[in-house]
Amino acid sequence: MIVIDAIWPSEKAFEAIIDAIKDVGWNPDTIKKLVLTHGHVDHTGCGRWFVEKYNVDTYLSKLDDIFWRNHPTKPDRPETWKDYKIDIYVDDGDTITLGDKTIYVYGTPGHTPGGLSYIFPVKEDGKLHMAALWGGTTPPWTKNEVKQYLKSLDYFIAQAMCKKVDVALSNHTAIDNGLERIMYSKTRMSYMPNIYIIRQDGFRKYCQVFRTLSYDILENNNLLK
Repeated sequence: MIVIDAIWPSEKAFEAIIDAIKDVGWNPDTIKKLVLTHGHVDHTGCGRWFVEKYNVDTYLSKLDDIFWRNHPTKPDRPETWKDYKIDIYVDDGDTITLGDKTIYVYGTPGHTPGGLSYIFPVKEDGKLHMAALWGGTTPPWTKNEVKQYLKSLDYFIAQAMCKKVDVALSNHTAIDNGLERIMYSKTRMSYMPNIYIIRQDGFRKYCQVFRTLSYDILENNNLLK
């Protein structure tokens, strides 16, 4: 099994991840890889426990491994400091494989210097779909960084269209009403739609959220000139 991102550093949060894996009938003992989107501690945080308990291989870009070490989210709080090593550096054009599953890696800097986004196959009732995870959910706060973020977003959308992405995933539940979507999915009857499957045009529209957030930041900070 591959886990993507490891939320805020807390043993309670780690236990919640493991419980969620068990809830869907999977065995956490099969976790082999921890794949990170970027070097912010709310995505790297529980990695230490994955390494200690499951001896996982860890993946991140080299740029964000350095960024995570040099720019802890809370310099005065040791729990946010880098506390485990990255085993394998990945970047744009790489793939991560486990068994017959492959994750396609895309370099999408902006949210962080070495942020990554991922595309990978998923199945619903035996039918193949392609899922995309935009790694740097919220835009940065400076004009040049926002411009880079938007450039990365355009690149990722283009790659997603080439891969025929029709499933949108998020690493922040506030962006896609994630908690409500999970509850819906838990109680969904077989005749009800899978709300994660949104077609290719739906994925393009979903990405408009990130574009809107970016222009809001530029406008609110008088950076549009």
